Amino acid sequence: MIQAVTTPAHKQAFATAIQGAPYFRAVMGRDLALWADSPGAPVRLFTLPGAALTLNGSTAQLCGTPQDWEELLSFLQFAGIAHLIAEETPLLPAATGEPLFLYSMPPQNRLPLAQEHQGYMLNRSPSVLRLATQLFPQEPERQDCYYSETCTALAHGFARVLALQDAAGRPVSTVGAYAMANGEAYMAMGETLPELRGRGIGGWLIPYLANELAGEGWTVTFLCAAERCRFYERLGFVLQKQYVKYKL
Repeated sequence: MIQAVTTPAHKQAFATAIQGAPYFRAVMGRDLALWADSPGAPVRLFTLPGAALTLNGSTAQLCGTPQDWEELLSFLQFAGIAHLIAEETPLLPAATGEPLFLYSMPPQNRLPLAQEHQGYMLNRSPSVLRLATQLFPQEPERQDCYYSETCTALAHGFARVLALQDAAGRPVSTVGAYAMANGEAYMAMGETLPELRGRGIGGWLIPYLANELAGEGWTVTFLCAAERCRFYERLGFVLQKQYVKYKL
């Protein structure tokens, strides 16, 4: 039976399901801490035998192996879910899935840093509103979601966002740890302005944040699509495992 997380027992079951699961323990652990007791929250949390589930807009995240896949898929369809991020399963057609590759720091927990780019200044507290408009220029709904969720996570210590800015104060590159929970810091939104890509700006900022987090004792991870794997491997990150983003 799929149950909303509303009681201490539900919260414990949810926390147990994500324990030790890379990516999920960070992202879903942050969601458990931020949204479990918040009516009307953007993320809805559920438990089911053998697994934990979150719904955020049209995307669901599943950690674990449900006992009743038919019930789960009917529930997701009823909830209007278009995509499900989960471990690979033979019960969903592989053709409908996009592989997502989980990377982490190398064994020495330190990445080589290129020389810092002159003319850009590191901003440890960039404007989240300005980043939202730059990251999603044609998607106002995603701007709103990014802004509200990032501000909430930052305010409660579950996120860290950096940017490099030019002399005019314009962010030219950004990356963040958007889910910091259960000892893991999950990084995302590594983006550089299109006209400045290929100059190694993001290739400096991303390892900088990863090294900083690892130096504080965090396990650093992130997911990426296949076309970005070579870039991150050049930076020194190590492939750990693979998940799937299923289209339902």
